[in-house]
Amino acid sequence: MRRRLIIVLCLAVVLVVAARLVMVTRDLPAQLTGAHFEGLRPEPNRLRAFLHRMPKGGDLHTHLSGAVYAERLIAWAIADGLCLDPAAMVILSPPANAPAERPCGDEAKVVPIADAVAGWRGQTTYDLLVDALSMRWFLPTPAVPSGHDQFFSTFSKFNPATGGSDWQRTLARTAEMTVDQLRQYQAENVQYAEFMVTLLEGEDRRRLGEAIGSEREPKAMLAALEQSGITAVVTQKVEELRALVARVDEMRGCAADRTRPGCGVQFRYIAQVNRNGAPAEVFAQTAVAAALARAAPSIVAGLNYVGPEDYRAARQDYRTHMRWIGFLAADVPVALHAGELWLGLVPPPDLDFHIRDAIETASARRIGHGTAIGFERDMDGLLAEMKRRGVAVEIALTSSDVILGVRGRNHPIRTYLSAGVDVTLATDDAGVSRIDLTNEYVRAARDHGLGYGRLKRFAFAALEKSFLPAADKQQQEQKLQRAFAAFEQEVTDDLAWPDWLAAFARALLPRRG
Repeated sequence: MRRRLIIVLCLAVVLVVAARLVMVTRDLPAQLTGAHFEGLRPEPNRLRAFLHRMPKGGDLHTHLSGAVYAERLIAWAIADGLCLDPAAMVILSPPANAPAERPCGDEAKVVPIADAVAGWRGQTTYDLLVDALSMRWFLPTPAVPSGHDQFFSTFSKFNPATGGSDWQRTLARTAEMTVDQLRQYQAENVQYAEFMVTLLEGEDRRRLGEAIGSEREPKAMLAALEQSGITAVVTQKVEELRALVARVDEMRGCAADRTRPGCGVQFRYIAQVNRNGAPAEVFAQTAVAAALARAAPSIVAGLNYVGPEDYRAARQDYRTHMRWIGFLAADVPVALHAGELWLGLVPPPDLDFHIRDAIETASARRIGHGTAIGFERDMDGLLAEMKRRGVAVEIALTSSDVILGVRGRNHPIRTYLSAGVDVTLATDDAGVSRIDLTNEYVRAARDHGLGYGRLKRFAFAALEKSFLPAADKQQQEQKLQRAFAAFEQEVTDDLAWPDWLAAFARALLPRRG
């Protein structure tokens, strides 16, 4: 009897090994690449180099102005003749009609930024300014006690460098920022991006908000916008956006040479709405964003609400905002920042419904951050609903860390994965956080133990959950399949025989998720 049991166990082991051999040899380059990746875990520098080379599909959650590094913003500010308040480390536009001898006005402390950072003495000011415009070397102080406060304060400090209140200059700078980011993405093997940008500013926003007045019934609010010329505003915006895209194409020079940096990356814009503005202006922005996505889907892929979710207006008006989106954008792709919260940041009642309302009321197809999923009412039921609807979560690991202090095992990425919810990795604001998309793949592998196969699925999910039309999406997915095949073959070919044999042996063993 004992002998028979041993024989049965031996046969079972042989069958398991044989089955594993069949699976491994069926797609040998991919299996060896995954096994080689596991062997790199003890060497963080080799792990990062591997992930830098690895195709990464797309970045679906990136704020364009926040993606730009401070050094680039300072260079633009110098070129545009902007000013600096060294005490507050805030970039300012020069006063209108300022005399040539006092280009930054009469306030003595405000000086041309070019002068403030000039010479070897200016290096200290330059360094402090880079720190003020980003999370670099951030340490809490009584004035800025948290990473959350530092992160969100940077945008107003560098806003003039991205165009400020001058809409035409903003459009021109948007083209430059777009080209810069496309080149960066191509350098780290990313092939698609959806950039969040503000498309309704200044006088148009104020005028449309005033047309709504104190009205709060959505049909009446929309009727007021239609009577006050929203159609003409949208028509004008579409023409401006077409000119913007033409400018981006001209700057990239892809028509003459498709191999130039940035030409291998496709992009769309996401019209972002500031959720912390006056209610009438939030509604007007939402209406224009939805209309632009209908009128120019090849440029504006959808809409998103932005701004701190824990601010007073966002908290008080959250359910109203979700109803407005459901009313105005039922036929438009919607991605929403939802659940970018944590215990202590807001009162507990604000934690238990944001993600659900974004999905069930506003019909969001993607959720940005989703950090507070563990505080939602009936979390498991919500996760099941997300899986059923195909709602993806845009995970920004570094952003959740620096803004909310949520990292490691506290982060819910594995909660989403174990529930079968689609996940993509995203940068959020790469320039402010001083990261790139590769860094987020590194953190997923290092901090959460995720393996090559899972990271590869993240890359494909970024295309599957994009707001591209079906034909474009299929084309991008095929491109990514070819990129992975080439990458895995290259990794396999580069392995020396001892490394090849070690990877093959490792491939026969069960691997982490």
